[in-house]
Amino acid sequence: MSARPVGQARSEVRAGIVESLPLGLALVPVGLAFGYLAHTAGLSWWLASLMSAIVYAGPSQFIAMGLVGTGAPVSAIVATTFVTNLRYSLFAASLAPHMRDAPRARLPFLGHAVADGSYAVTIDHALARPERPRKDQFLLGSFVVSFVAWVGGTILGALAGGVVPAAIAYGLAFATPAVFIAFLVPYIRDCVSAIVMLAAGIGTVAGNEYLPAGVGPLLAIAGASVLGGALLSRPTRR
Repeated sequence: MSARPVGQARSEVRAGIVESLPLGLALVPVGLAFGYLAHTAGLSWWLASLMSAIVYAGPSQFIAMGLVGTGAPVSAIVATTFVTNLRYSLFAASLAPHMRDAPRARLPFLGHAVADGSYAVTIDHALARPERPRKDQFLLGSFVVSFVAWVGGTILGALAGGVVPAAIAYGLAFATPAVFIAFLVPYIRDCVSAIVMLAAGIGTVAGNEYLPAGVGPLLAIAGASVLGGALLSRPTRR
């Protein structure tokens, strides 16, 4: 490999790190909140950090901890997490055209790096600078920042869970619904998305009330997804 491609690849790694620093700062408090939630659900700090490293998906991890707190079976937790994470396959598919020059052996590993924040930063970089090669290196740089911030925040939150003052503990507990509101609001852009949101929310609440633990969110997510697809596939009137 010539010096120029190596230099370009390293430049993309540096760009990914630098442009993702604000993302890393934003992930630390969310990681703290998840670590605290994992502590209250009875997970040890190392198990919580292992979950953040392996699952590496904030929304589904918060959902999983909520299900753990309700005593849901492992099968329901795994299935709900799987359905929640299906969107990452769409994220990866939209990035694929920008990474044709990436080594094939690296792509499975990079699939793990496609989280919400890193995806947003990387796709914006790819669309703004289509002439620059090795977008996989940019994603790698973003992943380094995000991974350290997310797992590090989880460890700190889990370790501090038993010693934080009551006021801070209340704030961290409120962080869970606040995180989901922050994730949800940007996607409510039209009538269909609002209907899907309401269907998923009402279905989850009703399911938690009348169905076995963990079944309600899973059925609500699946049902709302089908409803959204049906609404979007309707023929438009001319």
